[in-house]
Amino acid sequence: MNESQPDWLSPEEYQMIVAPSLKVAAELAASRGDPTLFQDLPSMLCLIHLVSRLKDYYVDEWAVMMSMSSEASLQKAPEAACMMVLTEGNVDKSELSVMVDALNRAYQQVSKANITGDVDQLIERAWAAMKENQHEQFLVLLEQASKKFVVVIDGWERARDK
Repeated sequence: MNESQPDWLSPEEYQMIVAPSLKVAAELAASRGDPTLFQDLPSMLCLIHLVSRLKDYYVDEWAVMMSMSSEASLQKAPEAACMMVLTEGNVDKSELSVMVDALNRAYQQVSKANITGDVDQLIERAWAAMKENQHEQFLVLLEQASKKFVVVIDGWERARDK
């Protein structure tokens, strides 16, 4: 790997992984009453999950065919997407890393709970649609996955609080 490779995603990777995830998560948050996304924790966790899963499919299936960004850049994509949302939401720079760390910890809890199986199946179907150049179907399936994700998260939180 080239040591001087920039530490960000290519425009193609951004359009394939981050942009659709941001679009779907922002629309989800708006439907839940948060037009800025960053104040709705389940929607932010959904953003992390979508970017993480799409990034994993990309690395597994497409990276060999394309000139992939550095592995570090791809691994940081979910965190970078959160930073974008928080920055857009005018979160104070001194609070950014604290908020991203909190989101990462919350997402680790979700991951450990192993509650996203049905969501992951929808994301897998979305990825398959994207590979077939069925962009509308790709977005529809990502939307379904995001809605299911917040339902699962909300139910999981209620069960934990009992």
